[in-house]
Amino acid sequence: MNDSLAHGAEAAALYDAAAAQARDLDTTQARAALLDPQGRHKWPRHRVNEVELEWRRWRIRHHLGLPDAPPSSITLFERLCVESGTPAADVSPLADGGPLVGMSYDEMFPQGPLIVRAVKSRVVRKPTDHDQDDDYLDLLARSERRRADYLSMLTTADPWWHIPDLVSAATAKRCAADVSVLMDAPRGEAYAGGPQPGWDVEHDALVSDSRNMYLGAGPTLIDVHEDQALVDLVSAKMGRPMHPTRCTYLNYRAGDYLGVHTDQPTCEVSLLFTIDGAPGPMRSYLDETDEAPVWLDRWVRTEGNFPDGGRDFVYEPREGLVLTGRAVPHARLPQTEPTIIGALFYSGLT
Repeated sequence: MNDSLAHGAEAAALYDAAAAQARDLDTTQARAALLDPQGRHKWPRHRVNEVELEWRRWRIRHHLGLPDAPPSSITLFERLCVESGTPAADVSPLADGGPLVGMSYDEMFPQGPLIVRAVKSRVVRKPTDHDQDDDYLDLLARSERRRADYLSMLTTADPWWHIPDLVSAATAKRCAADVSVLMDAPRGEAYAGGPQPGWDVEHDALVSDSRNMYLGAGPTLIDVHEDQALVDLVSAKMGRPMHPTRCTYLNYRAGDYLGVHTDQPTCEVSLLFTIDGAPGPMRSYLDETDEAPVWLDRWVRTEGNFPDGGRDFVYEPREGLVLTGRAVPHARLPQTEPTIIGALFYSGLT
């Protein structure tokens, strides 16, 4: 088999089998060890989630005989899983010392890399005349191919949808209590993204100037994020299994905003709901979804934070607005009053 790499339907069948194997692995004990606040590692939850997904991706490629050297985070995750009884990562007997398929990482996972090791293979846009930089243009061309491949794998006909009564009044009240604790800490992190708006090759995402605060996640928000019925709904809409990656409360003061952007790979699907206040509309540029990074780069640098056009979405308290934020450029217009929003993000293994 390794004398001639598998292609087409044969490669797809091998890949599907490897993905099914990786999907079924039990990570309960490894996650507990990494999340234990009294333990050795004390990883934040979003890091555990993202490394776990990337570990499963590495398992897929490893099984197919592709010679990826895992970063230390994946090596640790593998060790903890094996110590808890998971069989060590294997290579298919069909590989016979060589790779079974010729697919690159990006061809297997065009929605983008989830952890630093993969991200660092992209070089961030340079703050100089990058339009004339051959290396930048080469990276941008690869990013265009990744984006096109990713858009082609989206099976949902709707890049956005609403979920009526996403949270109950009681849950919303518990979220507000979470926020009070986080505001008093204070653990919030102010954000000003995109010092030079355009396409960020390192993160495979559109960026623009933004101003708001990420407060972190409280226990109530995590419970909503990981609710199996909600995960199943998101998965059904996307046509493939989706996994919770990160969640946070977003604090907007009067005048705060998010300039037009697309989300990073950990935020393939973005789900938003109001905790307090009356947020202005989320503006989504659905017509620009199919545009290539070169066009989006020039669009934002020419048109600024809030280009003309787009469609404004307003969601009522307790109602969820779901957006395929990895694909659809979107922005939050400057706020007229303080607002707290719950933000939940999901990504797919494949």
